[in-house]
Amino acid sequence: MSWPKKLRAIFQRQSVEQELHAELADHLATEMDQLIAQGIAPAEARRRARATMGHLGQIEEECRDARGTLAWDQFQQDLTFGARLLARHRTFSLMALATIALGIGSATAGFSLLDGVLIRPLPFPAPERLVAADGLGMRGPFATLRAQSQLADYAAHLGTRPFHIPGPEGLERHEGSEVSANFFRVLGIGPQLGRTFADGEDQPGKHRVAVLSHRLWQQRFRGRANLVGQPLMLDEVTYEIIGIMPASFTFPSTTAQLWVPINLDPRAVGPYWGSGGVTVFGRTKPGASLTSANAELRAWIPRIRAMFPWRMPDAWGTEAALKDLRTSLVSGTRVQALLLFAVVGLVLLIAMVNVANLLVGQTSARQREMAMRASLGATYGRLARQLITEALLLAIAGGLLGMALAYAELAVLKHLLPAETPRLDEVWVDARALAFSALTALVAGLFFGGLPAWRLRRSPVKSMGHWLITTEAAFATILLVGATLLLRSLWILLQVSPGFRPEGVVTAEVSPSPTVAASIAKTTALAASLREKLAAYPGVRQVAAMNVLPLSPDISAFAAAIEDHPRPPQAPAISLWSTSTAPEHLAALSIPLLAGRGFAIQEKAPVVLISQATARKFWPNGNALGRRLRPVWEKEWRTIVGIVGDTKNYSLAGPPEWVEGEVYVPLAQAVTAMPALKLAIRLTGDPAALVRQLPALVRAECPTCATSQVMRMEEWMARSTQAPRSLAWLVGGFALLALTLAAIGIYGVVSQGVLRRTRELGIRIALGATRPNVAWLVLRANLGATLAGIVLGLAAAWMTARWISSLLYGIAAHDWPSFSAPGAVLLLMALLASLPPLWRATRIDPARALRES
Repeated sequence: MSWPKKLRAIFQRQSVEQELHAELADHLATEMDQLIAQGIAPAEARRRARATMGHLGQIEEECRDARGTLAWDQFQQDLTFGARLLARHRTFSLMALATIALGIGSATAGFSLLDGVLIRPLPFPAPERLVAADGLGMRGPFATLRAQSQLADYAAHLGTRPFHIPGPEGLERHEGSEVSANFFRVLGIGPQLGRTFADGEDQPGKHRVAVLSHRLWQQRFRGRANLVGQPLMLDEVTYEIIGIMPASFTFPSTTAQLWVPINLDPRAVGPYWGSGGVTVFGRTKPGASLTSANAELRAWIPRIRAMFPWRMPDAWGTEAALKDLRTSLVSGTRVQALLLFAVVGLVLLIAMVNVANLLVGQTSARQREMAMRASLGATYGRLARQLITEALLLAIAGGLLGMALAYAELAVLKHLLPAETPRLDEVWVDARALAFSALTALVAGLFFGGLPAWRLRRSPVKSMGHWLITTEAAFATILLVGATLLLRSLWILLQVSPGFRPEGVVTAEVSPSPTVAASIAKTTALAASLREKLAAYPGVRQVAAMNVLPLSPDISAFAAAIEDHPRPPQAPAISLWSTSTAPEHLAALSIPLLAGRGFAIQEKAPVVLISQATARKFWPNGNALGRRLRPVWEKEWRTIVGIVGDTKNYSLAGPPEWVEGEVYVPLAQAVTAMPALKLAIRLTGDPAALVRQLPALVRAECPTCATSQVMRMEEWMARSTQAPRSLAWLVGGFALLALTLAAIGIYGVVSQGVLRRTRELGIRIALGATRPNVAWLVLRANLGATLAGIVLGLAAAWMTARWISSLLYGIAAHDWPSFSAPGAVLLLMALLASLPPLWRATRIDPARALRES
């Protein structure tokens, strides 16, 4: 039969069936007319005509088979029968649909996160040619490499910082980025309006220009079409707006709302060669490979090292290398993203096993139906196809619900994850995620439909149920161990003393005008005037101003020379964490002074304070007071006049590996200028009123200052632990979901076992078995299966725990309590889930069980 006729038979079945019935009726009528013409009575003619033609139903089936649409017809029958069956067993269907939706929704949300952060290419042309250049970090090396490289086009940015725009209610704070002139060209992104920076506009003496984000253009300037070419006051300096970027462009951060050229002035030796913070990236030129560009970069490192105005360690730049830009951007979150995807994958597997268990039980209850259909001629393949069709119906419906649930779950994931998570703004449920969801639903349907179909021929119900319990227990154990490790690590981290007392302290960031920020003397005078103004506020005890708050993600460090600890030329310089602060710093944060003295209001000689750990490291056998140190680019030494208690200046987990000590410098003797002052105000009573009024108090004293990040110190501390907290709670939440699904699965297996063995248990009770004996008989095998799953899960968790060791603090990856507690919890859960069916088992009436069997 030709395909057009087959398609007509499928999609116009009703009319084709009507034609078949009419044709058979015509044949029957013709045969009857011939017999009547021979003198046979009409009733007898009809009987003989039917006998001659044969059974009409069989003829119809043969005709359908001849069309080649029998399989389609049977599939339609299976669909109709399966839909009716699922509608009739509403409780079973709702449980299965909810389980599938939870599993597929979680997996789809996890895949969307993994895809958006790690897999999807960067939203730039030819993203495979974009590279990150690690190990440079300064203006001078970048400018040299950009001018000399033949194999890559290098660009740079300084991250983001606040810019201030005059508004109707004072200065408005907007995040922006200083970038090289070729920044947009290297990325391959053009403006929506106007133009981007031209070559040379990052050189000294050039006209000041700015490019705005689409969001700033719409929100601050209401989308004015004539904005390009207009002046814009940024930090009291006039810029010309030359372009508007598309709404999708947010590099290097989602907070960036404007871009201005970086200042590449070699005459400013300190910022050009000594100031870090420069992020260098590039685009390899056509035909150049990453390997050849890397070789060129390494060849330039010795020449760049020789260009520094001071002697650099021989080790400087030896770790410089190029790597894929996408990989570099997400390197800090790769383990977290993979962990979350593995977690939701385990939840999906538990959900699939649960539904398979439900379907196995449903099939067991339909044994009589299956036997009857087999006796009427249904083959094993026909029966198996029916079961798989029903499972696919469930999977498709559950998958659709899961797709809808994925949007909500992903919104929760994005809300709980730190806002600075790379590429988080690019994460959404797109066509790739929906295709993943559809494929997952299909595979799930084939799995938990094929399992009961396979069981029809081979697997006894008892062994199947125990295998399902073991599988669920193993998956749940892995999740519980991971969640326990992360939660214990978080708990230990939160117990770490920060070295200061945060209670009753309000923090804020005050950004002065550029003329003030560029001068250490003017910044110090501003800090003194703010202190005098805020000290008059009721309840304020101490006001401290500093360049960086404790537990801040901002980097504040310098390369130091220590008088008693010279470094060989080939060794890297000593890196010291530096806090430039006012004399009130120790009192405002309750940091103890352990030896020596604190800062005076006016220090004439250059002095520093050091932490206790720094004193122990560099002077373990002597007194550090009176010893000296200095930044490597300065000639004047600074004398250590005091030793203070250790504080967690960078994070509760400790400083970066490259930081070897901590020093405090008087604000008036700051190592570099400060674009913003951080305030720490200790007061008595409720700080809520001061939090509300602080911006107005600062504005009254300094109209050109912008105030931001006003909050309690406890809230500031909470921000520093947001990443480990969010990860621990997310994994813990999915582990709790997995535990719940496992409990439901174990309950289902035990319940089905009791129903299947009702007659056997009734006979045992009739023969004298006690109720506890019956309960233990039912429970024993299920607890054994649970224990087997726990052992397998612990073994798998032990082998994979090292994978998350970088996320842990204060505990080992093979922490014994974290491995022992989940097994006990899961075993208790299995016992509690088994209690209701055990209660029914011990209440079986032997006489009734024998009558109904």
